[in-house]
Amino acid sequence: MRGLSDAQRADLTAAVERMAWTVARETLELEPDAGPGSDLPDADLRQLWLAALTALLAIRDGAEQLAASAALSAAQRGADYPAIGAAAGMTRQGARRKWPGLAGLADGRQRKLMWWNTRGHQFAECARAVLTAAEGQPGLPWLANLRTRLAEIEEASPAQRLDALDLMLVDAHAVALNASTPAAPTAALSIGLLAALTADAYAATNSHSALINRDAKACGTHDCSSEPIVELLHPGIDHQTVPACRHHAVEALRQPANRIVTAYRPDAALSVFAEAHGDQSEQT
Repeated sequence: MRGLSDAQRADLTAAVERMAWTVARETLELEPDAGPGSDLPDADLRQLWLAALTALLAIRDGAEQLAASAALSAAQRGADYPAIGAAAGMTRQGARRKWPGLAGLADGRQRKLMWWNTRGHQFAECARAVLTAAEGQPGLPWLANLRTRLAEIEEASPAQRLDALDLMLVDAHAVALNASTPAAPTAALSIGLLAALTADAYAATNSHSALINRDAKACGTHDCSSEPIVELLHPGIDHQTVPACRHHAVEALRQPANRIVTAYRPDAALSVFAEAHGDQSEQT
């Protein structure tokens, strides 16, 4: 990547300087032509220079935040640390120290895109079913948020869609944790399916190491030593989740109030949910 030319750097510096003096004048409520060369008393010029210093430091802090955002966005689109370091005028190690955690983000973005292309339509349809069943129920902010996110993702450009998906998954997970179980079996099934799809979405878009709960070494059912593949939320346990093997997860999910909130591997949640509910989940 080609760096900035001397002329471009000079233009940027001049633009920053103009911005700083504008902010300084506005802060001190001075005339638009007031500046370091103005015929002002020393006391006023001192305050003007101090205000300019404050503005320049604020610009620096803002530029640091924008630089971090730019590095993150570049990494999500495939830039590695050598490329980010070169753009920032530092070594690969320097870029890693300044902006840790950027490695592999492009892989995560690709996994997210693959999941959305495979399951996005089903997820959106399920979210609509949950929202329709919940119409008229007061005091459910997470459902209102989900409705907003669903509208946003439908209107988003392809470049914005994955960012909108992140927010929608957060709200869908909140529904899985907080929404009461509807009396209507179809509505209850929709919430359970949305919870399973959300769990699978997180499993599909994260690396394997991020999915493993080191405390969940066995199924949470008494005397069962089988490996857990999901975590379940049971009613009345105050948002405590319980790891479950496939057999006990299927058994528990036949009670509509129980929901999957975490999957330890991609597609595990939907597979378990489908086994528990059979043909019903295909019809939802």
